[in-house]
Amino acid sequence: MAAGRAEGWTQRWSGGVPTWRHTSQGGFDRRRYEVVELAEAPAREYIQENHYLSGWPPAVHRFGLLDLRAGGGEGGQVVDGQLLVGVVVLGVPMNRRALTGVFPTLEPYSEALEMSRVCLSPSVASNGESFAVAGALRLAAGYGVRGVVTYADPVARLRTLPDGRTAGSPRGHLGIIYQALSATYTGRGTPRTLIVLPDGQVLPARSVAKFLAGDSGADGVERRIVALGASERAAGADRRRWLHTALEQIGAKRSRHQGNHRYALAVGRNRAERSRAVVGRPSLAYPKWTENQGLDVAY
Repeated sequence: MAAGRAEGWTQRWSGGVPTWRHTSQGGFDRRRYEVVELAEAPAREYIQENHYLSGWPPAVHRFGLLDLRAGGGEGGQVVDGQLLVGVVVLGVPMNRRALTGVFPTLEPYSEALEMSRVCLSPSVASNGESFAVAGALRLAAGYGVRGVVTYADPVARLRTLPDGRTAGSPRGHLGIIYQALSATYTGRGTPRTLIVLPDGQVLPARSVAKFLAGDSGADGVERRIVALGASERAAGADRRRWLHTALEQIGAKRSRHQGNHRYALAVGRNRAERSRAVVGRPSLAYPKWTENQGLDVAY
């Protein structure tokens, strides 16, 4: 099964493990669901438990999809007495230019944000993504958000869980749900070199920057690398030198990434509000799968 293919497959996540539903199955009943604002704690718990990117991004607004019929007796997280079956996160990208380059007339970090996570439960019928994202953006509009940048990574991300199951994204993504919402496709993001850890996950550039600067969260980055087999860093040891050695010890690989697919979504409760989201990049044809999309690996 190929995740995100234009033929109509939509992806779901549970415990980091993907499943798929085809849009031809239908069955989504909008009367059964509600999109609500979430506090950080339940949103973080849901993402870290279910999304293939288990790290928690810098979040500004968090929204949840509630199943109004399931109630709180079927296991899983419960919010206001209802089962939480999806989370949408709007947050801050690592680089301000990721927002200003797409929405030059909007104030970054308030009027313009990044949609950094969308994760729905396997219990949600096909076509639930567009309902959840549209509902989240309507609520975000009430806070003055007028434009959202979001990315789809076309590269496979796989890792083996302790119980032997395969987690991650086996084919990558094209951003089919954003295409369904008539988002503007603006091409690929900036090519970059990724650090791929032995467990199949990527060490984000944000995490590297935190560690090198000794910022909040740096200890967590260090513990993660040590848990993969690196020697512990001696007190006062140079951070950059230790990181270089530690990544060699655990067999991390550097992979060249050609850039994620980038989409822009106008946000607003009416046409006048949405018209403020002037996209500063050309609108391009939506991407489709080819045989040679993804990483050029450089070991």
